[in-house]
Amino acid sequence: MSRIIMLIPLDQKVGLNTVSLSIMYYFNIKQNSIYHNKSKKSILYFSCIKNELDYSTFIINKYFSNIIHTIKDIDFSKLLFQSSDYLSLFTKIMDICHQQPMLYELIFIKGINKYDHIHSEEINYDLAINLNAEVIFVDNLKNDSISYITNKEKKINFFLHEKKYKNILGIIFNKIHDPFLIEKQCSFIKKLRILKESKNQIITSIIPKTYFKNNFLKIIAYIPWNRNIMQIHVLDILNFLNIKYIHLINKSTHIIEEIMIFDESDENILSKTYCNTLIIISFSRIENFIDMIKLLDFKKNKIRCIILTGTAKLKENIIFSCQLLIKKSISIFFTNKNTIEILSKLHDFDFNLKMKDKIYIKKLQKFISSFFNVFDKILLHKKNKTISKTYAPKEFCYYIKLFSRKKNKRIILPESYEVRILQATSICYSEKIAQCILLGDAKKIYQIAYDNNIHLSKKIEIINPDLVKNKYISRLVELRKNKGMNEYIAEKKIKDNNILATLILEDNQVDGLVSGSINTTSNTIRPAFQIIKTYPNNTLVSSIFFMLLSNSVLIYGDCAINVAPNAEELASIAIQSADSAKIFNIEPRIAMLSYSTGDSGAGYQVEKVRQATNIVRHKRPDLIIDGPIQYDAAVSETISQLKAPYSPILGSANIFIFPDLNSGNIAYKAVQRSANIISIGPMLQGLRKPVNDLSRGASIEEIIYTIALTSIQAK
Repeated sequence: MSRIIMLIPLDQKVGLNTVSLSIMYYFNIKQNSIYHNKSKKSILYFSCIKNELDYSTFIINKYFSNIIHTIKDIDFSKLLFQSSDYLSLFTKIMDICHQQPMLYELIFIKGINKYDHIHSEEINYDLAINLNAEVIFVDNLKNDSISYITNKEKKINFFLHEKKYKNILGIIFNKIHDPFLIEKQCSFIKKLRILKESKNQIITSIIPKTYFKNNFLKIIAYIPWNRNIMQIHVLDILNFLNIKYIHLINKSTHIIEEIMIFDESDENILSKTYCNTLIIISFSRIENFIDMIKLLDFKKNKIRCIILTGTAKLKENIIFSCQLLIKKSISIFFTNKNTIEILSKLHDFDFNLKMKDKIYIKKLQKFISSFFNVFDKILLHKKNKTISKTYAPKEFCYYIKLFSRKKNKRIILPESYEVRILQATSICYSEKIAQCILLGDAKKIYQIAYDNNIHLSKKIEIINPDLVKNKYISRLVELRKNKGMNEYIAEKKIKDNNILATLILEDNQVDGLVSGSINTTSNTIRPAFQIIKTYPNNTLVSSIFFMLLSNSVLIYGDCAINVAPNAEELASIAIQSADSAKIFNIEPRIAMLSYSTGDSGAGYQVEKVRQATNIVRHKRPDLIIDGPIQYDAAVSETISQLKAPYSPILGSANIFIFPDLNSGNIAYKAVQRSANIISIGPMLQGLRKPVNDLSRGASIEEIIYTIALTSIQAK
């Protein structure tokens, strides 16, 4: 399986491009040393936003396409968070990351820069959590004073408290002591001056141990700002200005550290010291300039480049006028634009232009990756495989759609005149989630679909009840004769589409049934109890809900069927819920809920839960279970250590068994509506064939996922 690593910025100007390229460079170098001459997998890279500042994709495609693949058309920049277009793009990424996992050793994602999108934090979090990505944060440090770092630490801790990331590898602090972070509006000339003034700066990546004393994150690297990375050469300026030259020395290897505008009125021009200087001169003043610098000692003064502005003469005439400059090995550019125009354009000079130079990029990668002193332990150390699978909400939805698509089961929907059912059917057909069979009059169904702008394919199967119900009358009589059923009563009963659909399921014409969007729970499940019935060794039918929280999926049971289960029934609900969880590759960790934890309380309700827990332990010693336990101790490791320090679930329960229907139903609806989350279910357990009930307030999404669950349950 591929490792998915996501780089997430915590501030502006953190050097996301350079760090991204350096991590992939480091990963590839280390992989070579590990696998030697063995064939290795490639790296897959994509950025969440495509814009003119994203040099990474350009560089990879130009220089590293043999080892790093990129994805086209991934761009969240113009999409509203959680909009249909957003979800569509998200699904595309899920497909890429999950359908071809063996092709790549590493899938590397560059997150969205802060302030590049109004919901940058939400999108980064959504992707990282639902792709189950390992996260590396990137931040900058303007200085390393105690007060500054303490404030930085508080901000990061607050951010981590707000966003509950799961798989954090660590943090990289980049651009330490970068003077450009302080100067928000910095002209080209000012930047050159800063570079010159920092010429003798000592590069260090050592931060005193007293800093970041809380060890809030594993620090992967401290990367200092290095002025050598920012060096500007003659050819960089030539390419940026897109002007011509008549003389270019040493293919532009000369460094430019300062710019000067020639003014013949400056009496101190000869007394100045020129160090890697670019001089801008109006061509009309070239003779004055040459006369003034004839006495200049060019061994001590390094004039690297001359830009002649306002040139209207032929190239040959310019060469003739600049013979002295050519002899002194000075590069000469010329343009018909005036000096002010050239200065104005230089103001927008992009210091990242060098990111397009391969030699520079490799030097940069080596410099930055040299500070990854703990990457051997973090980046290259694969996490141990665990039995337990923890899903994020979108990941779970993607998984059940994928699983349902593979099973391709026939699910009958008796409420075919309900708009939400038709919308869900249309989506299930287009996404191939399941084969939905509608029970009703085709003409009426198509009219409802047309009136509500629903595209309903003619390939979707529709069963007309009037054409099939007579053949099921005798079967209903046979199944219910011990309860006084006769042909007359059966003929009346079978007019109910729920009963007819259940008989069609019992006849193996379909694989599952979903109803309840307009019918009560009892109307949906009573026919299943009477016709489908339970397994021979089971007398109980129960239900679970999948609660899709912000960063996890929990299972609640029983919140729909059993009003006041006794200890034996409660134990059965727990066992059924655990077995259902395993269908979805979720390793069950069961919390038997009560108002009391351990031995802290007493009473009939507490004792019932305690007895149920012991029954489960006796019948299924393979299951991880604790009870009686309060909800907070079941979900929080901190509270668990206080209230139940020896609990086997250690505050990480994923299945919650409520003591009765009253508490369970109230709890699931309170969480669903207050947290505005998707709740999938109830999914019924214990029946010989899958029949699932919808809440009458179910959304289209919830109906689709219930159809998928039913398909997965089918054998």
